[in-house]
Amino acid sequence: MWIVIKYKKKKELELIQDLKKKINSKIEFYIPKIKYKLKKKNSSYEVEENILNDYMFVKCDKFKEKNFINLIQFSIGLKSILDNFKISQNNISNFLNKCREHEKEGTIRNSFFSFIDKSDFIFLTGPFYRKIFRIVDREKNFLNITINEMKLRISNKNLVFKNL
Repeated sequence: MWIVIKYKKKKELELIQDLKKKINSKIEFYIPKIKYKLKKKNSSYEVEENILNDYMFVKCDKFKEKNFINLIQFSIGLKSILDNFKISQNNISNFLNKCREHEKEGTIRNSFFSFIDKSDFIFLTGPFYRKIFRIVDREKNFLNITINEMKLRISNKNLVFKNL
């Protein structure tokens, strides 16, 4: 059974280790991440970022027991466990399958965002770094977008952005 937890970003590894220790059983973690390069002055570096900010998915058969959820409630770095995870198992599985379809070498490709329309996105690289935009139309190799009220047509090749 999958649960969705909110965690402290700087305590991600400590949380994973603490959960493994407390659960002491088969456990699976899934954090959908994107990877991109940032250029700063004369150098560039690679950044890996969780597309869901500070949420992760954790799977264990023991989560079916309410007492077991109470046991992990006070794990290091855990902010909260989202309610209604029992009735949302199909939705969670569908989302995770969609993420895995668009994964390459452990990170999500931008094709993952192709099914999301009428939503705000933010550029993670390029001349529009950290600018918010909206997709108006999609073509084979191009996106028609609006930034503020300016309309642009840009190539979606090597474009790195995420949903807000």
